[in-house]
Formats: sequence, structure tokens, C-alpha cells
Amino acid sequence: MRLILVAAFVAVMAITLIWAMGTIQAVAQSAVGKDNTTMPVKFRRITYILLVLLMLGVASGLLGAA
Repeated sequence: MRLILVAAFVAVMAITLIWAMGTIQAVAQSAVGKDNTTMPVKFRRITYILLVLLMLGVASGLLGAA
């Protein structure tokens, strides 16, 4: 009985993985080439770096600590 349960669990996990991969591929294909922003590339890069620094500061407790 345990062997049947293990085989059923593996089958369900495989089906779930295949379904998730198909969904990820479909979303990735539809998202290709959708960079419709009017923000310059340099400005986007600077804001991204500042965001990462802000997240590191908050996570380490340097920013927002009481």
C-alpha cells in the first residue's frame, strides 16, 4: 500500500511540475518585448541600485531602526 501511495505522490508532483513549467513558459513568451516605459535606461538603473541599497539598509537595521 505504501508503494502505491508513494507512486501516486510522485505522479501528482510530476504533473504539478509539468503544469507549472507550462504556465511559466506561456507567461514568459507573452512578456517578451513589453518594455514600454518612457524612463531612460540610466535613470532606471540608478533607481534600481537605490532600491537595492534601501532594502539592504532596512534589512540590516541601519535604516528605520528605533
